[in-house]
Amino acid sequence: METVPCPITGSREFKPLLQAPDRFNLHGPSWQLARSSASGLVMLNPRPEANEMAAHYPAETYDPFLTRTNSSSLRDKAYLAISDVLLAGKARMVMKGMRKPDGSAKVLEVGCSTGRLLIRIQRDYGVPLTNLFGVETNRQAADTARNAGLGVSEAGLEESDFDIRFDRIIFWHALEHLHRLGEALDRARELLTPGGQLIIAVPNIESHDARRYGQNWIALDAPRHLYHFTPETLGKLLEKHGFSVLDLGTWLPDTLYNVWFSEKLDRTISGKTFSSGGIVRAAFCAAQSLAAGRDPRRASSMVVRAMRMKG
Repeated sequence: METVPCPITGSREFKPLLQAPDRFNLHGPSWQLARSSASGLVMLNPRPEANEMAAHYPAETYDPFLTRTNSSSLRDKAYLAISDVLLAGKARMVMKGMRKPDGSAKVLEVGCSTGRLLIRIQRDYGVPLTNLFGVETNRQAADTARNAGLGVSEAGLEESDFDIRFDRIIFWHALEHLHRLGEALDRARELLTPGGQLIIAVPNIESHDARRYGQNWIALDAPRHLYHFTPETLGKLLEKHGFSVLDLGTWLPDTLYNVWFSEKLDRTISGKTFSSGGIVRAAFCAAQSLAAGRDPRRASSMVVRAMRMKG
């Protein structure tokens, strides 16, 4: 275990916020989330060290690592089918505003898992597989991506040896997992072409559903999520590492996912079954969260497009 300073200010002054359960180990210890007194950033603190984290990623049940070969339940098969449909929308968000011919564009995804988003970009936009790269520290997921023809590094981004520059670098629900957050963003800045963009998707801890479910909000995902951003704290972090925010949006499917599974977790911890009453409550909260999410600052998740500052 380690205790770390705020990555925005370097301050070690924190105020306890809440204790979050591990959704994969409800009978285990809860995890402390604290808010930086200097920046307002919410963090898991103390947290497992980087070399301890593999034990907290159950490959057979962690959604990003699911494939058609390791998914056996109806729930997992449904997740894969729905996410396949949604990949087209993610690919559009990544490639929006691309000025280069698609055949010459180069894209890197940090936390690419099995490479499904990159493969969709290849399919929909004609970007050659030789121009699509990933960073994935889980060996099984990385091997699956390599077998699909992608160039994948198992080292963290900050340790990667890429010798090319990228037009897009994607952190789709990856930034909140990174132990060496500042170093990863510095390396991303080095690897972007002039005019290149970061595409970052992260949960929003100021969202309606985060406030509704509190410690049982599924997107806390302790101890895998080390940081919990708001539009303000993410903007401060990016500015510190030489990026300016171009656009703040949201990804509505995250709202439905977060509300549905938060309601299930909340009822499980309360000793209740997730039956018709839970479904009705989830639908009602989802409607409220979707309405609140018209303002991206209150949406369940945020998608930020950023580019390098000059100089």
